Amino acid sequence: MPLLAALQSLPNQFCGEGINHDDQTFTGCLQWQALPGQRALLLHYTANGTNGEVLHRETTLLGYQPDGTLCLWPVMDELPFVLPHPAIRLAESGHGVLEVVFASGPRSLSEQFRQEITIRIEASGQMHYAHAWGLPNGSFEDRSLCRLSPVGGTA
Repeated sequence: MPLLAALQSLPNQFCGEGINHDDQTFTGCLQWQALPGQRALLLHYTANGTNGEVLHRETTLLGYQPDGTLCLWPVMDELPFVLPHPAIRLAESGHGVLEVVFASGPRSLSEQFRQEITIRIEASGQMHYAHAWGLPNGSFEDRSLCRLSPVGGTA
């Protein structure tokens, strides 16, 4: 099942617990909104620390490029620009798991910032939202993972 359809078959709000690159635990919430024509979704994601401080905030357009490639366009506090993140890997298991990895560039291109955002939907309706990145001339590593459940119960 394509990711857009899979998300639209679930409740539009998820919250859960996560951990970031500084080993800070946080509560993450992701909310999606269908855009006109059902061709794209707007994702709103926040990670709040234990004292309520905002550790991360992003708004992301999820849709298709003209060539049919699924793509994320995340806007976040940490980046002063918007990098398209085309889907580079799609995996569907026979057990009802759908995972899509979006990347702003190859992991090996160490002279520039690069990032991967992974959205994984479990058969249970739970979701994982993960960020991996590397700074210019730095190592590329998994940096943040949040396990999210539908708000108001399971799907």
